[in-house]
Amino acid sequence: MNVIHKQTAFVPHARRREDKTSAVLDAAMVLLAEGGLEGLTLHAVAHRLGIVTTALYRYFPSKDALLAALQRRAVSEVHAHLSAELGRVPSVVGRVAPEVAALAALLHAARTYMDLPRARPEAFRLLALLIGDPRVLIADEEAARTAPLVTELLVEMARLFALAAEASALEAGDALGRTLTLWATLHGLTQLEKLRRVAPHAPTAAALADESVAALLRGFGATPNLLSRARRALDRLPLTGETA
Repeated sequence: MNVIHKQTAFVPHARRREDKTSAVLDAAMVLLAEGGLEGLTLHAVAHRLGIVTTALYRYFPSKDALLAALQRRAVSEVHAHLSAELGRVPSVVGRVAPEVAALAALLHAARTYMDLPRARPEAFRLLALLIGDPRVLIADEEAARTAPLVTELLVEMARLFALAAEASALEAGDALGRTLTLWATLHGLTQLEKLRRVAPHAPTAAALADESVAALLRGFGATPNLLSRARRALDRLPLTGETA
């Protein structure tokens, strides 16, 4: 009976802590959106929540820890979104040849990343901010806690490249290296959308990404015919929140 009582008492406490931690992170995200990294301080977060700064220390002992927690939440959100989108692919391309389905999964993963500014704007904005700033923003200890989440995301993408090679859609090669090359290409292209504010007739980032990804996949061994078939297979799969 004592064991049951302790478990029952512990769960609500853990849930309250989780809810409060989430509230702190939500407030921090608002401050980041409003004032960037310079506007994010523990004092500002506490003021926004209507509590004293020292009350935050039980959740985050420093701004560094808070920023790292925001990063981990953003990576987890992006990974969950990507996994959900990839889970929709088999229902559309399940009847095509394995090599076509493998390329379709890679193409859809690329489209999903390019769509992050719309589908997951806060998570993407935070990741772009942390990636784009040349300064070391998070201590090594906190970065080490984030590394496994980033690794899981990269491994899922690398698995797509490995499956494509197994299906003979691509030549054999370094799946992780290909993943990093694709990611760097896509992330750079997301930043080009700002160019259209001053050059509205410039190609969209999505259009440039489509051509860039196709060029990369051809370089990795995909044939134009397979790429064309994979693109046609994806025509029936709009991204979540888009209309067909």
